[in-house]
Amino acid sequence: MEEGGSADDNSPRKRGRNYGWRSAKLNYDSAKSVWRVAEPQQATISSSAGNMDVPPVIEDSRSSSRRILFVADDPHLHRFLRQLMEPLEEEWRPHYSRGGPEALRQLEDGPYAIIMADVRLAAGFCQELLLQARQQTPQTVRIVLAGPGDQDLLLRVLPLVQRILSKPCDPAELYATLQRTQSLRELLRSPSVMTVVGRLGQIPTLSTLYSRIADELMKPDYSLAKVGELVSQDPGIAAKLLQVANSALIGLRRPATTPAQAVRVLGGELTRTLVLAADLFSRYSPAQLKPFCIDQLWEHSQSVATLAGRIAQHERLDERNTRDSTLAGLFHDIGQLLLASQLPETYREVFHLVRRENMSLAKAEHQVFGATHAEVGAYLLGLWGLPDPLVEAVAWHHIPEQCPGTTVSPLTTVHAAEALLSEREGERPHIDYLERLGLDDHWERWQELSRKAEAVSREVPIK
Repeated sequence: MEEGGSADDNSPRKRGRNYGWRSAKLNYDSAKSVWRVAEPQQATISSSAGNMDVPPVIEDSRSSSRRILFVADDPHLHRFLRQLMEPLEEEWRPHYSRGGPEALRQLEDGPYAIIMADVRLAAGFCQELLLQARQQTPQTVRIVLAGPGDQDLLLRVLPLVQRILSKPCDPAELYATLQRTQSLRELLRSPSVMTVVGRLGQIPTLSTLYSRIADELMKPDYSLAKVGELVSQDPGIAAKLLQVANSALIGLRRPATTPAQAVRVLGGELTRTLVLAADLFSRYSPAQLKPFCIDQLWEHSQSVATLAGRIAQHERLDERNTRDSTLAGLFHDIGQLLLASQLPETYREVFHLVRRENMSLAKAEHQVFGATHAEVGAYLLGLWGLPDPLVEAVAWHHIPEQCPGTTVSPLTTVHAAEALLSEREGERPHIDYLERLGLDDHWERWQELSRKAEAVSREVPIK
């Protein structure tokens, strides 16, 4: 895996904005352990109202971290998956199940690093299998295989899924998915990240409203009208959702005036994740977090989300990746909020380093905590079970070259959007990363998108 360069590789060191101080390229040469697999350990988090226990870390051993359970009752798909994995059997330990009941029994032989199931398992067993896997071993990555005609089945399991692979499964896509999944887990379970998480003391849980919406969307006869009713029961969240729906981020043709209208236009899946963001940003008052400015963070997050979504559309990403680009932009700096709210005194040290030493935010965070807001934010989103493409975009948005792969993804769009919005401060994208993806000549086109997005945001305020 490549190593990051110094903070001066692409741009001069800069002070950040008042809320969160933009980050240049972080020098990890002196902290390579960040990218190694964590030694077996567990961070203890107090379990009380509003908090959750951190799930145990998968040990770095052949017996657990490389075990995969493939579940398919279609004999052709079952045979195809076996053939795909034959070249990788020295690196991974694949196990195979011919159906849901057998797979449920095999879960008892876990833990598995990854479970990959066909969304078309007979008798609705895919949903039950993923639910059991989440309850028994929440650290297991849950992936489903789905085809063009599986949208209804897919919607029911989306709250339980972290990655989706298309059928028929392309071998290169499967191999890249396994590599990216493993690299992300190694990062999020590194000793440095786990040490910071252990210091937090409290980790926000998923709100009751989010859980009720997720439960509704998993029903075969789910109702968007019911989702709208659920949102309306929380006036604060409803107001925040309407604010987002009517901003340049979504770009509705006609303003939504009620939560029900917003939900009808946004759809269930987008509403569910926007509720999560709105809830998290609504938990803290500006006075609680001084000198950290949560309002500026919220505005910046929406700006990055808007531009990331437009870059995704320009690069002709599919609907899911475009949506994940927007959502990842909204969440990309959530680790700043977590650190500022849970460790306010220590985070002030970060603020002083940024101002006194003219240091980038990420470098100052790494000096004080041993990890950055990107890693901490990604850990939280991973704990909540959000999709991996979204989590990896948050984890690596300042150092995208650390993520394996050669395809344009939400990580690409969020990294580009962040660099574009900070361009006036001298920040530039990581050219080596863009060259690897064949995008090094796209920067000027993205600059034009940024100018257009800025003009629209003046007409349709994000605030």
